[in-house]
Amino acid sequence: MTNYAGSAFLLKTGTWSGGTAIADCKTHSFKLNNEQVDITNKSSGGYRTLLAAAGTKSVEITFGGIMTSDTGFETVQGYAFANSINAFAIQWADGDTLECNFAVSSLEITGEYNGAQEFSMTIMSSGSWTFTAA
Repeated sequence: MTNYAGSAFLLKTGTWSGGTAIADCKTHSFKLNNEQVDITNKSSGGYRTLLAAAGTKSVEITFGGIMTSDTGFETVQGYAFANSINAFAIQWADGDTLECNFAVSSLEITGEYNGAQEFSMTIMSSGSWTFTAA
């Protein structure tokens, strides 16, 4: 498997081709959830049985970084205060992209007396997404 720099994972507001990078991010985490539907019954012989391709699919992205007067960050901060659902795009180091609507589920801004103000934010998918392999 090829190794990639963490900084190569990029998050944008809007579409990949026309969006604004959420600059000054230092950390990113991508989580794909596939909720399973249990259909275990007497015929399962004591083993759990799952229904293929059923259940709820969702994506959750957590990211954070340094607070600056960056347009991308100010846009997502506005989304958080409005509790709105908006378009985001993600690109991995290998060029794969994912575009989807997301809601900001949490925003935390922290700062120490003698340090930089930082933020962390989590967005959760709403609806279907488009994954494009490089």
